[in-house]
Amino acid sequence: MSEKQKITLKEKADKLIKKIERAKNELLALQQKRLLEIGKLACKHGLDAYEDTLLDHHFSKLSKELNHGNSKQD
Repeated sequence: MSEKQKITLKEKADKLIKKIERAKNELLALQQKRLLEIGKLACKHGLDAYEDTLLDHHFSKLSKELNHGNSKQD
């Protein structure tokens, strides 16, 4: 193997760290997009007119109902 082809352990680690950071950033972007989609859906149905505490209560109740069925719909 020539000197140019040899990759040090540090270089491999740096590449892996960069790849992990890219994946983390992509995941965060997807999570932000999902939050915006959920917010738009809530506004579409007029939920932005209600107090956060009331919404929190009903979202919690809905979550328990959906989780009780153990099914996720895509």
